[in-house]
Amino acid sequence: MFEDRELAEAVRDILENREFQRLGEINHHGKSILDHSLKVCALSWKLAGRLGWDRISAARGALLHDFFLYDWKHPRPGYGRRFYEFWKMHGFTHPGTALDNASLHFTLNPKERDIIGRHMFPLTPVPHRYKEGWLVNFCDKWVSLGEMIRF
Repeated sequence: MFEDRELAEAVRDILENREFQRLGEINHHGKSILDHSLKVCALSWKLAGRLGWDRISAARGALLHDFFLYDWKHPRPGYGRRFYEFWKMHGFTHPGTALDNASLHFTLNPKERDIIGRHMFPLTPVPHRYKEGWLVNFCDKWVSLGEMIRF
């Protein structure tokens, strides 16, 4: 999936995880969550490397930042008429869901936890503690903007 062998090795366990692979089936900005996460991961790796920052944590956090296993644009069982309330709250709540899922399947370091759990700042009210978190936050918005323009 990645041409850079060092990046591919740093995230191999994530890419091989069956639950994570399910993200390829869920639409997100006109592509899949998996496609989106791969783009954010590659850009974060590249920029963190250029800046001399922790590119492994940046890449792993970026890959897992949207590890929620549902299509937020469609009603989920049990929401019924309350779907609109769920939809409005997705931007605020999905970082916590992604962090819960990532914690369940992987051992995360503090930087990775910060990246995943706070990537929607300022919607998530606590700002990033680490510079890699700010970097992934930027990369996520940049990639999302490009996807939305193409979509």
